Parts: sequence; structure tokens; C-alpha cells
Amino acid sequence: MLTRLSIRNIVLIEALDLDFNRGLGVLTGETGAGKSILLDALGLILGDRADSGLVRAGEDKASVAATFEFAALPSAIAATLSDADIEVEPGEALVIKRQVKADGGSKASINDQPVGVALLREIAASLVELHGQHDDRGLVNARGHRALLDRYARGDVAGVEAAWKAWRQAEDALATARSVIEQASNDRDLLLAHLAELTTLAPEEGEEAELAEARSTMQKGERLSGDLAELQHLWAGSDSALASLRGAARRLDRIAAEHPLLAEALAALDRAVIEASEAEDRLARAAEALSHDPAMLDRIETRLFDLRAVARKHHCRGR
Repeated sequence: MLTRLSIRNIVLIEALDLDFNRGLGVLTGETGAGKSILLDALGLILGDRADSGLVRAGEDKASVAATFEFAALPSAIAATLSDADIEVEPGEALVIKRQVKADGGSKASINDQPVGVALLREIAASLVELHGQHDDRGLVNARGHRALLDRYARGDVAGVEAAWKAWRQAEDALATARSVIEQASNDRDLLLAHLAELTTLAPEEGEEAELAEARSTMQKGERLSGDLAELQHLWAGSDSALASLRGAARRLDRIAAEHPLLAEALAALDRAVIEASEAEDRLARAAEALSHDPAMLDRIETRLFDLRAVARKHHCRGR
């Protein structure tokens, strides 16, 4: 309850100290006697806006101090003050001070600890209930409902609070467990999808390197196809270079016995025919190895690109 109200330099009041006893206290007076000034001073304690017009004429500042005493500090006030790191010992009175300057500045404190005006407004409903023509009643203020219910029930508030915290912790643990299960399910589905993809693709050891080599060879054949065809034309057929060498060898063979130099020329020509034949054989094998089949190249490239795409997806590196 409010036990003391001290006012300094508020409007017409230079200095006033009011002490309140238990029970009903009544302030009466004619209109203009100053009753509203007391309410304005109490309003500063409750976090009302600091109006410089409240400062008594000729003064630099005004102040109000209110003392509240409780058998037990209301839980709503205790929780709010605890959150603001303001300690109040059991049985200790709550002394709220508010100072207003003539230039408009103001400051507030609770038990000599500086606080913001917002904190005063937060605990105001639990300190004082003002009844006026246009004021809301405290009973409709949801902030005080829990404290009223606790006092009415006279139950184990601490036990209920502990049970509620335990329930919230269990709810949080359940939500975490469900999240873990959901993530595990998603991971399982992803792994199954990857397994199905790999099973369908069925890559073999060393396949990527073999396909890359085959693709490179076929691409070379594609580039060299014109040159190979021209060379094969030069070495094959009745008018080819090899046919000419063979014809020359046959004609020289008929007259080689006529002179030793002709015999030597025939031997050299025979060697040339042998070398040319070997060259023809190698050209044929090269043409076969470098054969360009567009359909086969397309299949090789498709398979190779599929293997490399899966390898990139799973961050695999070739060895």
C-alpha cells in the first residue's frame, strides 16, 4: 500500500509530505483546492508523461517520491523488477522517485536505482488503481489477472510455475525430437533416391576413363576422316602408289639379270614394296581404330556425361 507521498515544487505546492495509514483515507476540498495536483504528482510516480508545466513557477525542477509497503511484494512487480536487475529485499519498502526539470527533462529511480519511465508504467497497475470517469478499471487489465487468480486460489504458485516450466521444457524437447525424426526421414528419402539413381545408372569401375578415351579417339577420327580417306585412296586401287611400285618391281624383275646395278635397284624396290605394304596395313588398322560412328559417339557421350553429373552431385573425384 501507499504509505507516504512527498511532493516538492509541483504547480502550487512548494513542499508537502503526506503519510497514509491503513484503512480508508479521504482527501476533500473545494474545486481548485489542489486535489488534482496530488493526482498529477502521483501520476508521475506511475509513469505519466513529464510535463514541464508541472514545475512550480520560478523553480528549476520538481520532484515526487512515493513509498509503498507490502507484506509480500506482488509477483507481477517482483518479476518485472527482477527482469530489470533491480533487487528488493523481503520486507523492504519500494521507494519510487521522479524528478522533472523546467526544461522538460526527467529521470526516475526505484530504491535509488535509476530506471526508465517505461518500467514505472509497467508496474503501475500493480501499485495503484485510479478510478475516474473515463479511466479503465484494473480488473479489465489482463496484466493483473494472474496475480489476482494466484491470490484468490491461495495455491502453490511456485509449484505451478515449476510444473509449467517442466511442461514447456517437455514440449520443446518433443518439438526437437520431432524435428530430428523429420530430418532423418528426409535424409532417408534422399539416400533412397540417390541409391535408386545409382542402381539405375550402374557405373562400373574404370568405366569413366574408358569412355573418355573412346570418345577422344572417335573425335580424333572425326577430325582425321578426310585425311584418312585421301591416304587410303592413294594406297589402294589399280592406280595407287603401292600398285605403281609393284608394277615397277615386276618390270624390273624381268631385266634385273642384265646388269648388277639393275639387280640392286630391284632389291631396293622390293624393300620399298614391303615397307609400303606395311604402311598400307597400318593405315587400314588406324582407319578402323579411328572409325567415326556418330550414333556410337552420341551414346558414349551421353553415358559419360551421366556418369560425370552423378560424380559431381556426390562430390566424387577421379583417381
